[in-house]
Amino acid sequence: MPKSEFNLLTAPWTMKLPVPVEFGAGCVAKMASYASGYKKALIVSQLVATPAESVIHQIADVLKSAGVASTIFHEFSPESNYDEIEKGAALAKKFGADLIVGFGGGSSMDAAKLIALAASHPEPLLAYRVGGTHNITPAALPILVVTSTSGTGSHIGRVAVVSEREKSLKRFMASDYLYPKAAFCDPEILRLMPPALTAASGFDAFAQALEGYLSNAENPMGNFCAQEAMRIIAGVLPQVYRDGGNLELRAAMAWADTLQGVSLASNAVLTAHAIGMVLGGRYHIPHGQAVAAVTVAALRHSRQGATEKLAHIARLMGCRDQMSDDQLADWAIDAIENLIQTIHLKKSLTEYGVPEEDYETIAREVRANFAMRLDADPVPKQVADLVWILQESAK
Repeated sequence: MPKSEFNLLTAPWTMKLPVPVEFGAGCVAKMASYASGYKKALIVSQLVATPAESVIHQIADVLKSAGVASTIFHEFSPESNYDEIEKGAALAKKFGADLIVGFGGGSSMDAAKLIALAASHPEPLLAYRVGGTHNITPAALPILVVTSTSGTGSHIGRVAVVSEREKSLKRFMASDYLYPKAAFCDPEILRLMPPALTAASGFDAFAQALEGYLSNAENPMGNFCAQEAMRIIAGVLPQVYRDGGNLELRAAMAWADTLQGVSLASNAVLTAHAIGMVLGGRYHIPHGQAVAAVTVAALRHSRQGATEKLAHIARLMGCRDQMSDDQLADWAIDAIENLIQTIHLKKSLTEYGVPEEDYETIAREVRANFAMRLDADPVPKQVADLVWILQESAK
């Protein structure tokens, strides 16, 4: 552990763990106790007409056992646009929902949070974005979430993302009133995830833990959880990518995802995620893939400001060789690149169709919208630095 770790204890910081999380095979059955007292639930999920559709019916049955009627909303895209959310909110109001249940990955859980907001607040959804004209209030409908992936940490988070496609932007909503009342991480459900989604969501979890740990906007709890999440994911993700039916590996990834979600609530993600958000908004590159495409270059740019922590990450990832911190830092970056390669996420921006002539405008958009994230990087990033990362990520 870096010697400077305990210095964080002298500065003001907050530890907030407001979401009960149920783990283990069959834990969705426990939803009945959390749903008791409500009358009608809107189940929000993209997983209709997939192998996981049976879980939607399972959730509906559990709700019914608690005396809660339900209906399903699934007409939204993987990175939902604000008008899709408003359509779901209209259904929630028409049905008379007093509870929202999200089932799926980050997109479904974010959609559930946003519908809980839009169905209970009078202004258009985008008015409540970070930097918008209105504040989110306690009127937001209560939310329960069931995870189908292990990657975003959204099941214990207070943030949701929505697209504004006509401007090629992603918008954030953030409030304590968007925390779920409870989350359910059932490894039996997680076994339904296909390998490509296992890879993308799993690497997103690793990258969020990595960036949170490297961030200058950090605290001891966030760092502690980030380190354990990285240690688990580095060892488990290649295995579960090959053996997705293994219940123990799925449970381990669910635990690591939750740990990095705690870290994410405390520490800041950095440059790779900021770039990934813009790439997703402009070119519709799925989030985990976009982050994987730029992570290694972002790390190489930050290397001189993060040597001690990267050296510790090398140890977390299994390096037992006697090396200097400089050598260990390089080992860690190489190991992360190898992890990306192993789970078949190694792909350049050129392969994703991002044109070189767009790099300058991408960099300016990232800087304009994510300055706080970039300034929290071990080596703060200006437009020229971002262009360099994009160029390196195109190779």
